[in-house]
Amino acid sequence: MSRPLQPMIVVPVEACGPAMFALTPTQRAFVVAKVHFGCNNAEAARRAGYSKNQPADAKVSGYHLAHNDAVQAAIIEESRKLMAGEGPRSIRTLVAIRDDRSKEAKDRIKAAVELLNRGGLQAVTEHHLTVEHQMTDAQKDQRILALCRELGVPDADARKMLIAPEVLDAEFEEVPEPEKTPEQAERAERYARAGEREKQAARRAMTPEELEAHKAATREAHAAAMKARYAEAQQSREGIEDLFEAEAPDAA
Repeated sequence: MSRPLQPMIVVPVEACGPAMFALTPTQRAFVVAKVHFGCNNAEAARRAGYSKNQPADAKVSGYHLAHNDAVQAAIIEESRKLMAGEGPRSIRTLVAIRDDRSKEAKDRIKAAVELLNRGGLQAVTEHHLTVEHQMTDAQKDQRILALCRELGVPDADARKMLIAPEVLDAEFEEVPEPEKTPEQAERAERYARAGEREKQAARRAMTPEELEAHKAATREAHAAAMKARYAEAQQSREGIEDLFEAEAPDAA
């Protein structure tokens, strides 16, 4: 029968944290030898008493102890206690390096930065995120036309701002005009023949819905006329710049 193990290091129970308290006295001695004395696994096992019965097995015992979950938890617990206890000394060392004019400037600066970081005065960093939305030339032109219509700019003037009008025309789709009631058709016909004063009076007589429908119809008619003129110019090889000199009809 082998003799009980007698560790060379005695760890008081009252000094143990929860993880250390869960270990046997020899396991606690192994942890203290590792953390506080800086021993390797074999030497820590020897100081913990694992080599007295079988001296050649200290290395094997040390390996198994170092890979034991409970022992590893205790090592972490004791390491944190050690770091907390050694913190003031480390701070004094950094202060001494920072204030020692015989040291190189880079070492003093590094010590100063470490003190600032540990004191919660880290350098402020900023991150900027740039998001780019890619649009085709035709999509950009459609957006330009839509904004101009919202602002009341005639289509002829708006088309002077386009990037690629030929692409926009190639992707143009005719939207069928909604059917009008007999009253709306008659009102639109009278309005087309009326003078400027009569137009204004007629606009005031319209309901908001009728006025909006009239504006939309005027814009669509002008767009169709511009498309036809553009097609004619292309066939006759005339420059498209001349097309944009004509003023659009009043859509207000």
